[in-house]
Amino acid sequence: MRSQIYDLMYPLINNGSGIYELDDLEGYIDKLLKKACIISVTDQDILQGFLAYYANDPEKRVGFLSMLVVLPSEQRMGYGRRMVEFCLTDLLHKGYKICRTEVKENNIMAINICKKSGFALITKKDKYLVMEKLL
Repeated sequence: MRSQIYDLMYPLINNGSGIYELDDLEGYIDKLLKKACIISVTDQDILQGFLAYYANDPEKRVGFLSMLVVLPSEQRMGYGRRMVEFCLTDLLHKGYKICRTEVKENNIMAINICKKSGFALITKKDKYLVMEKLL
């Protein structure tokens, strides 16, 4: 899965849109594979999209949606929304009470998915909107 995530994300990071910014893509992928829950959509063994989230703070019961990526050719098919729904359901079943995420302020598509999924803006941090959903 490492190479598939890399192949999906690398062009998006380097397309000049500024939506995705990662200084160390390989290190980020390593972290996801070791510590995150990952939901993926594949078609004939080709990664179409994935969502990575953390469910590693059971004391505070706060999950964190870290990354949602869908191939541009597969966007607007509901994959992102359904992966978010699965993430939120999984966190709820694990006893989590809150899910947070940070979305780049110019990532309109991600902001819209979050709003439709019930996330609300709680603060702004540099170029990012910090959003939260009560589960």
